[in-house]
Amino acid sequence: MDGFHWSRHAQRFQRTIGYVFVVIFVVFLAYPAGSDLFAFFHTPPLADNLVTFEDRGLGLMIKYPSNWERSKIGQNQVTFIAPRESESPSFPAGLGIKLHNISSADSTLDSIAKEIVTDLEHDTQDFTLLSSGQSKLNSFNAYEISFSATDDYDAKRTAMQIVVKPENLVYVITYKAYPEKYESYLPIIQSMLDSLKFL
Repeated sequence: MDGFHWSRHAQRFQRTIGYVFVVIFVVFLAYPAGSDLFAFFHTPPLADNLVTFEDRGLGLMIKYPSNWERSKIGQNQVTFIAPRESESPSFPAGLGIKLHNISSADSTLDSIAKEIVTDLEHDTQDFTLLSSGQSKLNSFNAYEISFSATDDYDAKRTAMQIVVKPENLVYVITYKAYPEKYESYLPIIQSMLDSLKFL
C-alpha cells in the first residue's frame, strides 16, 4: 500500500512538473525577447519609470517617477509629489527643491543650515530636530538636517533637508513623508538625488 501511495504521489509530481514546463514554453512563445521575459516575472527597475525635468532658470536637471506630480512654484522652486494612496487626504511623500535666499553671499553651509533650523523652529508646529551634520550630495559638500514636524495640512511628517551650495547659488532640497512611509519612499528619493545635476 505504501508503494501504491508513493506511486500516485510520484505521478502527480510528474504531472505538475509537466504543467510547469508547458507554462514556461507558452511564456517563451509569448515573450521571445529575454528582457521582456524578465519583465514578465519581475517589476521593471525604478530607473525605467523616470522622466527628466530640466529648468535653466532653476539651474538644474533631475529625473523623477513618471507617475509623480510635478509643480513649478514661482521661478525658484519645483516640487515632485507621490500619488495619493487610497483615500488619503494628503500626499504620502514629496521632494521639493528651492533656490534659497541667504543673508550674506559669504555664508557657509553650516551657518545657512543653522538659519534654516531657526526658521523651522519658529514656522512649524511640533518641530523636533532628529539629526544634523555635514554630508555629500553627489560631488558637492552639503549639510543635512533631519527633523519631524506638523505641516500646513496638520499632518505629522518626517523630513530631511539638504543644503548645497554649487557656485554662488544655495539650494535647499526637502524630502518629507508620513513617518510610516519615510523609509519606503527613501530609495526613490535617493534615485532622484543621484540623478540631480546643476547646470
